[in-house]
Amino acid sequence: MEQTIYIDILFCVNFVIDYVILLTVKKFMSLNCKRRRLVAGAAVGGISSFVILLPPISSGLSMAVSFLTACIVVAAAFAPLEKVRFIKTAASFFLISFGYCGAMIAIWLLFSPQNIMIRNSSVYIAMSPITLIITTLVCYVILRVIMRITGRGDIGDTACVLKIRYNDREISCMGKLDTGNGLKEPFSGDMAIVVKQELFGDFPELKDINLLGEMPVGMRMIPYSSVGGEGVMAAFRVDNICIETAGKKYEVSAYIALCPNGRIVGEADALVPAELIP
Repeated sequence: MEQTIYIDILFCVNFVIDYVILLTVKKFMSLNCKRRRLVAGAAVGGISSFVILLPPISSGLSMAVSFLTACIVVAAAFAPLEKVRFIKTAASFFLISFGYCGAMIAIWLLFSPQNIMIRNSSVYIAMSPITLIITTLVCYVILRVIMRITGRGDIGDTACVLKIRYNDREISCMGKLDTGNGLKEPFSGDMAIVVKQELFGDFPELKDINLLGEMPVGMRMIPYSSVGGEGVMAAFRVDNICIETAGKKYEVSAYIALCPNGRIVGEADALVPAELIP
């Protein structure tokens, strides 16, 4: 049976879907970008959906075209990114797109199996605006629940860039402003930023820290309690700490607490107490 495709509906449906997917990727990859960049990326995604008008192509070529499209959409929304982070972001968009569209089609099929067309990895669904909004929101909620269960996507707009200067060297990493991080050095009462220990692996003076033995001069032991258990973390002062978030920079004073590898999940390398930001 022939299917009539309306270009405006094709573009609008895919624009909305891609915009929500970009929001999901932004949360998942802890990225900062302006709304107009997301709109630009979604527009590129909407235009790319026109491949459905082409003759059917092989599944392998279709997958390649889809990944290339994901790269272009991600570039439009989030560039510039370092090479590895760009590839991870494009791969996330690529995989989430498949999961998102699959969920959306499944929900749509529960109501009406007609007027659906899938060709060249592009989806055309002739639906009313109200149905489009409802199914899009439902799929977004489902993905957010999955991300929260798996521990991803909790950074979102609380992402920040943390720059730490120590012994004439600077370390830059992605951090998360965490309202649940109330870690403090017990004697001074100063806040502590929890950082992955591996980031300081190149510092000889920090390689052989023994929490049960003699500690380097100036090092403190900070007790902590979390869902994963209790323990202590080695903490110390650094020369300078700068937090960049929402286009602003903040010079702060805090301890750096070294977190054992694997304890901080997601893309963040550090948990920054939200109280440090005025």
